[in-house]
Amino acid sequence: MSLIDYFAMNIVPRMYRGKGALHPAETGVLTDEVSCIREYDVNIFIIRKGETLIAIDAGYKNYAGFLQECRKINLDPSKVQALFLTHADPDHAGGLDIEQKNYFENATVYLGNIEENYLTNVYHRKKIGPFGLKNSVTIKDGYHMLNDGDVTTIGDIKIQTILLPGHTLGHLAYLIDDELLFTGDSIALNKDGGWCFFDIFNYDSKLNIQSLLTLKDRLDFDSLRYVFTSHNGFTADVKNAFSHIDVIPEWKQRGFIFDETAPYDCFSK
Repeated sequence: MSLIDYFAMNIVPRMYRGKGALHPAETGVLTDEVSCIREYDVNIFIIRKGETLIAIDAGYKNYAGFLQECRKINLDPSKVQALFLTHADPDHAGGLDIEQKNYFENATVYLGNIEENYLTNVYHRKKIGPFGLKNSVTIKDGYHMLNDGDVTTIGDIKIQTILLPGHTLGHLAYLIDDELLFTGDSIALNKDGGWCFFDIFNYDSKLNIQSLLTLKDRLDFDSLRYVFTSHNGFTADVKNAFSHIDVIPEWKQRGFIFDETAPYDCFSK
């Protein structure tokens, strides 16, 4: 097991247990077009429109209950036509790793041009003192590269790519049909609104804040219907999702509980 996989599966659950920091949506239908699968602390999102079926992110490596979760939302993952990665971390791209069964076998995979540097280990995922942690995911060649502002049309669905560096340098958000925003690991959401994502996971939190402020100025809130986060569920209160984006939650503070409704330990599921 790589250091980054060990950190994700053994250290993070202990650090965040009881902090209310991670609260993914449960597997199920979220809106008329969006469903999700929960894997531990993260969501894979499925968008259906007419005959078109796409996914946002691919979840963890070798998640044992994946097909069982798919059945809950009547999903055959082999029928997903396109899969858009927000970034290459093992909880988001691990489901495509070449050492595991790829259930999205027929999907065209899309990835940010800058983010590819983590797959090829040109970039370290995070530096701790003099040590650099490399990403642990390798995906099959043939994925398509995206840049900021690219618009991709898959069947009946329009997907706009938004570069949102901070969590990683090539992190992407996706705006679907000008109405559905998928923010990946850039926003932490609770009852008081949206915040900068938790510092320990970010490559550069100050950059993440600046990216969110820029994104807020770019969005048309009259058209936007929902904001979906990867680790903290979703909201129809789209303006409130940006209410505290210049603040990093102080999760280490004694007695701090970010979301009192969150599971005590997401990884116990």
